[in-house]
Amino acid sequence: MMELSEEEYQSLWRSSMTNSILNPIVSLDPFLYVSGKEISNDADALVNIGKMQNYLHAHYGAGVMIEQKFDDGILYYNPGNQNAKIACYWRMPTISTAHKVFQITVNAQAHTGSNYVYVTITAGASTATLTLNLTPSTTAYYQGSITFASISNSTSYMLVQMTVQGHLQVNSICVEALPLSSVSDGAVYQPNGAGYFYPIGDDAFISDKPLSSAKGRQLLSNLRLLQKRPRMLFTASAIDVNADGGTTNTFNGGSIHPQKTFSYQDLIAMTANLPQWEGAITLNLNLVINMYVINPSAYDYEFYLWSNKIVVDAGETGKWISILTKYPSSFDAFLVNLTYRLRPLRINPLLSGDPLDPTLISSPIQSISLWGA
Repeated sequence: MMELSEEEYQSLWRSSMTNSILNPIVSLDPFLYVSGKEISNDADALVNIGKMQNYLHAHYGAGVMIEQKFDDGILYYNPGNQNAKIACYWRMPTISTAHKVFQITVNAQAHTGSNYVYVTITAGASTATLTLNLTPSTTAYYQGSITFASISNSTSYMLVQMTVQGHLQVNSICVEALPLSSVSDGAVYQPNGAGYFYPIGDDAFISDKPLSSAKGRQLLSNLRLLQKRPRMLFTASAIDVNADGGTTNTFNGGSIHPQKTFSYQDLIAMTANLPQWEGAITLNLNLVINMYVINPSAYDYEFYLWSNKIVVDAGETGKWISILTKYPSSFDAFLVNLTYRLRPLRINPLLSGDPLDPTLISSPIQSISLWGA
C-alpha cells in the first residue's frame, strides 16, 4: 500500500466531508488529550472538538455590528421635495468571506405620501441596497436582508450608508451579520488574520481512524486564526440631513439640531468600556479605528485616542482615516468579577480655548467605528 505524505494526508481528510456544527453546545474538557493521556473517543469527546471548531467558525464575530438610536426625533428629514440624502455612515469588519448575509432592522415614523429608508452595504467592488418603503402616517419596525454572492479575500471591512427620502423620522437602526447556518467544505479565507479556516469533517476524529499530527496542527491553526477574528466594539455616526442650523420636528413639535459632525460635548460623552481579554498583548492582537472626518475650517484639528495623535488638516473635504493600534499596556482599568478588565474609550480633543466657545463646539468627526479581536 502506498504511504501518504503528511501534506497529502492533511489534504485528504480536509475534503469531501460533512462538517457538522456542535449544537447544542456541550462542555469540552481541554485536558482529555494532553501528553501522556490515553487517546479515547468516549462520549464523542474527540469528535465534538471538531464540531466545536465548526461552530466557532459559523458564529464567532457574527451578531450586531451596528446599533444606534436617535432619541427625541433628532434624525428628522423633510426637505420639502423627494431628494434623497445620505444621513449616516459606518464601517464594519469582514468576519470571513463566507459570512455574506446581513439583517437590517429600522424603526421609523413616516408622514403621508411616499417615504423611504435605504441601507447600502459596500463590500469591496460589490454593492447592495435594501429599500424600506415606509407605511404612511405610521411608526413601525421594518426589516430586510442583504446577501452578497461573494466577498473577495481583499475585503477587510465594509461601508454601510443609510439614506433617507421623503418626510420621515428614523428612531433606530440595527445591522447584524448573520451566523452561518451550515459549514461547507473547503477553506474559508478570513481577511482579518490573513489566513484560511479549514472546516473539520465529521469523520476526521471518529474511532479507529489515525490521529495524525496534521490534524492537531490544523486544530491549532484554526484556533490561532479565530483568535484574530474581529468583533465590533464601538460605532457611532453623526447625522447629515442638511439641518445644522436647527429645524422643527413636525412629528413631536420639538426644536432639533442634528449635526453633520460630532460636537465637542458629544466626544466628551462618547465613552464605551471595552474588554481587554487576557493574552491580548501577548498574542499581538490589534484594534482598528476608522473615522470619517471633514474639516472646512481654516485650522487643523488635533485629538487623541489613547496614545494615538490624530490631526485633521484645515480644509479637509472629507475622507476615511484608519488607525491600526494595540491594546494599551497601561489600562487604568477596573476588574469585573475578577475575570477581565475594561478599558474606557475616550476621544480627547485639544482645544485652544474655552470648550463652551461656540466657535469650538464642532469637531471634524462624522463617524467612528472600532473593532478588535
